[in-house]
Amino acid sequence: MNENGGWAALGRVDIRLADLGSLTLSANYRSVGFGTIEQRVNERSKEDYLTWDAATSLDLGKLTPKHIGLQIPVYAGISKTTSKPQFDPLDMDLRLKDKINSAKNAHDADSIKTQAIDQTTIKTVNFTNVRKNKTNGKKPKLLDISNVDLNYNYTHQERTSPIIELEDIKKTRAAIGYNYAPQPKFIEPLKNSIKSKSPWLALVRDFNFNYVPSLISVKADWFRQFGASRSRNIGTSFKLPETYNKFFYFDRYYNLRWDFTRSISLDFMAVNNARVDEPFGRIDTKEKKDSIQKNFWSGGRNTHYHHEGTLSYNLPTSKLPILDWTTIRATYTAKYDWLAGSLLDRELGNTLLNGQTINLTSDLDFERLYQKSKFLRSVYSDAQEQKQPRQKPQKDSTGKKIKIKNPNFGKTGNVCKTN
Repeated sequence: MNENGGWAALGRVDIRLADLGSLTLSANYRSVGFGTIEQRVNERSKEDYLTWDAATSLDLGKLTPKHIGLQIPVYAGISKTTSKPQFDPLDMDLRLKDKINSAKNAHDADSIKTQAIDQTTIKTVNFTNVRKNKTNGKKPKLLDISNVDLNYNYTHQERTSPIIELEDIKKTRAAIGYNYAPQPKFIEPLKNSIKSKSPWLALVRDFNFNYVPSLISVKADWFRQFGASRSRNIGTSFKLPETYNKFFYFDRYYNLRWDFTRSISLDFMAVNNARVDEPFGRIDTKEKKDSIQKNFWSGGRNTHYHHEGTLSYNLPTSKLPILDWTTIRATYTAKYDWLAGSLLDRELGNTLLNGQTINLTSDLDFERLYQKSKFLRSVYSDAQEQKQPRQKPQKDSTGKKIKIKNPNFGKTGNVCKTN
């Protein structure tokens, strides 16, 4: 057994770039033969393992004038992991170093080294919630640029190993959103017209409506992945064909909330899922690129659509003195789904699904009801007194009951009775 030891090290550096952001650098290395004290010789590391990464998080909006109000958060990172085995994976009885030294020429030596090393590289760039903030302190308007936000993410992963000749995966995701959420403006046209404070007129006096929606939200989300991989054909120069794992999704989201009155509100949401069809293989010709652009600008091929609307109404029973002890809420929900059929058999058609739900809930406050009648109020009060535990009589050290003398006994004064 080879009892030669190994070594390991790790390091990390964090740099703060004032209020602009931060930068982080880290590395980790473990050599052949390294292990913990309790590990046996055959349990120690049999590879030279190295991983390092660099990442930075910045707010590029700090580089622009403050009165513009730009918010540009950026994250960028790169990491690389390399594993170099002690023995050649294809000839486990030979040391990799010896096999490389015995190669006929430099080309063969590089080929042996490339096939033996397991290496992964990941690069990523993120822009999250890029937007322009309001700096004038005014209320948001329908066409304000501050209602728009942008997101972008790009990830590129490359890997080679003894059994993988090539693995190349690129993921790109982008989204643009619009959100408008003003404060409701309830108008009460009859509030100043009816001077009477009678509770029976509250239903008419408090009539109100709102002409501004509470929320308008629209979002477009694109997610594209291109993955190409090729297995290593060991023992021959013939290359196996590439296999692909790719897709291009185009999703749209819609949300609307409108409080027509303080008692009536509408919530509506819709989701449209689409797929941008791509030609087979790599997109390396003008015809293939034109085909994707045409499918993209047409919105893609719809695969699923769903919408749901809910209308809620709080009955104005609180405005009627005879029913103000009740709370009644009614909701009506309608749903619709459309699912595209398989491209393999269009004759089967698409799938439709719809449904509705009607819900009525009530809350009855009988304690408040009892207060409207002297008889019920007195019965309720007597019942509450009976529920209270009686106070036990006090006793002295000999066990006799102590009589408590009324401090007001024998005194005269005014007596006030309240009903």
